[in-house]
Amino acid sequence: MRHFWQHLKPPFFVLAPMADVTDVVFRHFVLRYSRPEVVYTEFMATKALLARTIPASLRQALSFSESERPIVAQVFGAEPAEMFASAQLIRRLGFDGMDINMGCPDRRVERHGAGAALIRDPSRAQALIQAAKAGLDGLPLSVKTRIGYHSMETAAWIGAVLAAQPDVLVLHGRTRQELSAVPAHWDEIALAARLAHDAGVLCVGNGDIHSREQGEDYARRFGVDGVMIGRGVFGNPWVFAPHADRSEAEKLQALADLITQFSGFWQTTKNDQSLKKHFKAYVAGFPSSPALCGRLLASRSAGEAIDTLAAYFHHQGWPFPEPVYRPTPEPLIHATHA
Repeated sequence: MRHFWQHLKPPFFVLAPMADVTDVVFRHFVLRYSRPEVVYTEFMATKALLARTIPASLRQALSFSESERPIVAQVFGAEPAEMFASAQLIRRLGFDGMDINMGCPDRRVERHGAGAALIRDPSRAQALIQAAKAGLDGLPLSVKTRIGYHSMETAAWIGAVLAAQPDVLVLHGRTRQELSAVPAHWDEIALAARLAHDAGVLCVGNGDIHSREQGEDYARRFGVDGVMIGRGVFGNPWVFAPHADRSEAEKLQALADLITQFSGFWQTTKNDQSLKKHFKAYVAGFPSSPALCGRLLASRSAGEAIDTLAAYFHHQGWPFPEPVYRPTPEPLIHATHA
């Protein structure tokens, strides 16, 4: 049976999973401005998924709506039995696919043998892939990882992953040691793509992509089926659309929209301070941006940040239509153990 990844026309684009960023509100925000072919949830721990009671934060992470499809749930864990049960749950909840994170460098994740720690434990990685495939029972499985741990070991590590036959390989072109401090090694991604195609597996490249045009060029040059964009979406929700350059006013209006959506949807369930990770990305490079960014970062609430933006628009002589919170276009699908 063919899965949804196989129906996508290359090169397809994917919104990367980002912890504390790609929740349902941010995904809907991006989808209003440009349309990746696939979106991912934030990553979730298999142990938390299988807890007797799902905490509110995890229920939020698992929420999605029909307009987001195809949507992939990303998980991390180190125990095959838990991965199997989590895969069964992901299938029951109605996701279109599942991804195992085998690249996260967070020490708290690695301490449990998950994330990037699996690069140093290929046999466990293979067991996790096999367990997830069994639990998904035909739903597609992707694996997101890196090109090595301390050094580049693309052929050996990716060969081990591919031997377990995931449906899709998503490769961040840096080692765990490099984090994001060096340019992505797209030549290594090209090597992995050749290995993946020889194994009958699709390959998605990830790293330093800042526009659709660049992504299409890299897909041709390095032989990947798709391109995943993560940090490139910060300050640029148009990144998946052609010719995504926008004016200062357009970018600041989008920021106001994001702030209003966020505060309107989550109300008190998320702290307004978590919005501050977006401020620099939207105001960088514009006149008076350091002062504006400072005032935004000093905001104590979403409403105060909106007032700051409105004052800036007035100073520039631009009209500032009051951003209107738009609820998600259809009811959310919420997580239960049923």
